[in-house]
Amino acid sequence: MAGTQYTLHIHLRAWRKHRGLTLEQTANIIGSKLNTISGWETGGRKVDLDDLKKLADAYGVEPAALLFAPPGGEKFEAMKEASNLIEEMSPEHAKAWLDLGKVIASKK
Repeated sequence: MAGTQYTLHIHLRAWRKHRGLTLEQTANIIGSKLNTISGWETGGRKVDLDDLKKLADAYGVEPAALLFAPPGGEKFEAMKEASNLIEEMSPEHAKAWLDLGKVIASKK
């Protein structure tokens, strides 16, 4: 789950901007402090499940959506395509494909 925490902050900022909200507006909507929202978006603070739900409500999405980039972005479209591909694969091929992806990602 470390990988999820590693990218969650990036997606939180992207969702806020996708919805056209400022840090202050988001803080007011969910009843939090501006520096708390900022900490979540920079990765300096962990987001608990209750706050993740509040953010999802503020952005009009299910909490699980916040683990991914908002629609319309390049990564979102790639993830959607990858999801469609993996659905068509056998479990063995899906695992091999994911293992290959991990090797490619590690060579950044």
